[in-house]
Amino acid sequence: MKLILLGPPGSGKGTVAQMLAKDFNFAHVSAGELLREEIKKGTTLGNDIKKLVETGALVPDLLVTEIMKLDVSSKENYIMDGFPRTLTQAEAIEDLDIDMAIYLEVPDEVVIDRFAGRRTDPVTGDVYHIKHNPAPAEIQDRLVQRKDDTPETVKDRLVIYHKQTQPLVDFYEKKGILKTIDGAPPPKKVYEVVKKVVEEFSK
Repeated sequence: MKLILLGPPGSGKGTVAQMLAKDFNFAHVSAGELLREEIKKGTTLGNDIKKLVETGALVPDLLVTEIMKLDVSSKENYIMDGFPRTLTQAEAIEDLDIDMAIYLEVPDEVVIDRFAGRRTDPVTGDVYHIKHNPAPAEIQDRLVQRKDDTPETVKDRLVIYHKQTQPLVDFYEKKGILKTIDGAPPPKKVYEVVKKVVEEFSK
């Protein structure tokens, strides 16, 4: 089974994908993770990606598509998280025969609130939220806010998202494989709905 998770930044795609991967034994293929791995390696490609990410810009279609296709070529059951982001990317992976695209719909103001309160632990990489998922008291002093989590950067990212990613919703709807789910409730509640949808499909 091959799934795609669509939704704005901060819609909970990563959380939902991890839970699906655990419950259904899917490989969780995150475009963001693969790109961050490239940045960590410090390669020329990684440094170019880093500059783009820090300004809130999207990494070129061809580059992300190649990285993703290479990663899933050896996998049978997987969830693509954060990819495709553009129509060009979606058309470039038509040969993968995706079974279902799950769209987590979240209003912009909810997305901005989620990011404004998001904090990362630089030691473990774990992500917390000052309101919805506070970190343990003993590590709160070391938490940091990522450059791309500030309200200004998030607003810029949402503009890009609506312009480039929204057409994907129409694309997969026309194919008859789109499932739209309200992504505004807490992640566990959203996941309960997603899980039912996947269970129904896999019967």
